[in-house]
Formats: sequence, C-alpha cells, structure tokens
Amino acid sequence: MKRLLAVPLLVVLAGCSADPYPLLSPPGASTWNPAAIGTPVRNVVLYLQPRPGDRVEIIGAEAVGTLAGTDVRFYFSPPVLRADGSRTIGDKLEPLVGASVAVDSRASPGPDNDVGIVVELTPRTTGTFSVTAIRLHFRLNGGPEQVKEGISQLFTLCAADPAPKDCGPTPPG
Repeated sequence: MKRLLAVPLLVVLAGCSADPYPLLSPPGASTWNPAAIGTPVRNVVLYLQPRPGDRVEIIGAEAVGTLAGTDVRFYFSPPVLRADGSRTIGDKLEPLVGASVAVDSRASPGPDNDVGIVVELTPRTTGTFSVTAIRLHFRLNGGPEQVKEGISQLFTLCAADPAPKDCGPTPPG
C-alpha cells in the first residue's frame, strides 16, 4: 500500500519542480549584437509574470552560457507606462539583488504584471558570447529560497576591435 501512495506523490512533486512559474520561458526570440571590446551591451533576457496576490523577491542570478572573456551584470527592470498607455520593459534599470515585485490580488493576470531581468555583457576579448539561460534565486510570498532556470530571449554578443559590422545568422538572400 505504501508503494502505491509513493508513486503518485513522486509524480506530483516532479510536476511541481518542473513548473517554471514565475519565469516566462522557453525563449521566444534571439538577439545578435555586434560590439567593440570594452563596450557594454544590455538586453532583457528573462521576463517574470507574477500572479495576482503574489510577491517575488529577487535574491540573485547567474548567467548560463558561453561567457568566459566577458563581465556580466544584472539589472531588474520594472515596466514603464508610456503616455499612450503602452508598457515597456528594459528602459528603467534598478539593482537586481533585493528587487521585488508585488501584484495586487485584485489585478488581472497577464502581461501587465511582467517585469524583466536585464543582462549586461562587457566583452574583454574578441569572441562570440551567448547567454542561454538565467539561474534565478528568489523568494515567492516570503517563502524559502527557490532557484529556477530559464530564459525568455537568447542573447548573443559578437566582439572584436573594432566592432564587427554584423553578428549572427545571415538572413536568407
């Protein structure tokens, strides 16, 4: 009897650990950025979409990818409301560690609650550098630290001195 209960419990626990919430992942886009050595380049790479009533506190982050030869910095980017009513993410940058976002319990679920994680890469050497995932350390609703890995937008930087004229896959001719 104990064995029969253990199997469903393991299935439920495995399903919970695979839940990417509050990360919006897998990637939906890619950016390719040429840059001169020493020139920082920033991109929003991960979106978080907290549900109504939830609070997400950021403890830290790690970039995953091909990054030897670059300096990596992170920023928290809350939405900026424009005069026309649209929202942008990536325009306003704040320190990542200690940042938090809380969504009112009466809010509607969806993209109006999104915030972004921005990565800044500063190449120190010639090469191609890619961020393929972010390992995010956070607390949800004051609970224990959680760590989840994901990415909303892949980020590739091609660095040389001077900066390359282009970077990335060649568009179809």
